[in-house]
Amino acid sequence: MNTYARRPSSKDIARLAGVSQATVSRVMSGHPHVREETRERVLAVMRAANYQPNAMARAMKTQLSGTVGVVVSRITNPVVPEILQGLGVQLSRLGRHVIVWNTDSDGEDGVVSAIRQSVVEGLVFTAARAGSAALTAALEHRVSTVLLNRTVVDAACDQVSADNHGGAERLARYLVGAGRRRVALVNGPLDRSTLREREAGLRAGLAVTGLGIAREHYVSAPFVHEVFRDSAMRMMALPEPPDVICCGNDVIAMGVLCGLRASGRRVPEDVWVTGFDGIEMAGWDLFDLTTVRQPMDRMVALAVERLVARQAAPERAPELTRFETELVVRGTTAHTPATH
Repeated sequence: MNTYARRPSSKDIARLAGVSQATVSRVMSGHPHVREETRERVLAVMRAANYQPNAMARAMKTQLSGTVGVVVSRITNPVVPEILQGLGVQLSRLGRHVIVWNTDSDGEDGVVSAIRQSVVEGLVFTAARAGSAALTAALEHRVSTVLLNRTVVDAACDQVSADNHGGAERLARYLVGAGRRRVALVNGPLDRSTLREREAGLRAGLAVTGLGIAREHYVSAPFVHEVFRDSAMRMMALPEPPDVICCGNDVIAMGVLCGLRASGRRVPEDVWVTGFDGIEMAGWDLFDLTTVRQPMDRMVALAVERLVARQAAPERAPELTRFETELVVRGTTAHTPATH
């Protein structure tokens, strides 16, 4: 909580953190000669005081851009604006500017060019993929880089994600415990680590009880609303339709719900539906979607902390952190409580 009637200064931050004003300046500039525990204490005080340094003055003193690039894809997916809002708040408090690249529409050329011209002093990838030219360029040019939400195996940078596999495995146990036996999966493209891990976790959780996903109850397709809508309609027209349709994320689930409504099927009376991500819209009365929520606020906060720490100590070993998820039970599974 900000206890200041006026805007706090760097002197205030130094006093509260028990350090010199010079130390605060070194933390803000990403100077390597600051002890990690001191850096964390200063950053914590800055967050509590809602400290917003003068970015222009900082740029003049350090001759750095103070700019962090955020690389996203499918910006129309509601989870992306939620991530961007969190990153914007966190980075603004640290005096950083933000540039956003949407690789679905702009490609990666702009990101690669910015890296080569030293336009950004840090990068956050929210939709990284193996073989990404932008990620490769960032690592080659030693730009401080954090992968948020998606992960890339063996990438030499910090990575922050949810435990997608574990969350989907727990979802499977919940469904089986509630008596579901004909489980369907409607998923997006498996080149996304999030969707790939969720599918693997769901299958693993079902396998423990001897269940699986029938071929006719499975779809992996590009992100097109009509495809997910039509998939649900086709599945429910089968001689043995599924009794629950699990979806790779909440947006896919919304397409499935549209298909079920169009085909006259009732949710949850005829079939259950589940999502994954925990976006705000999932809780709206229109959807009332049971989902697996990832703690995006905490994930964003840690990603920013790792980015600052990387700028201060480029040689530190990369870290991968996965946050535990939460099953949120709503109307699309009849508000059936978890029994485990």
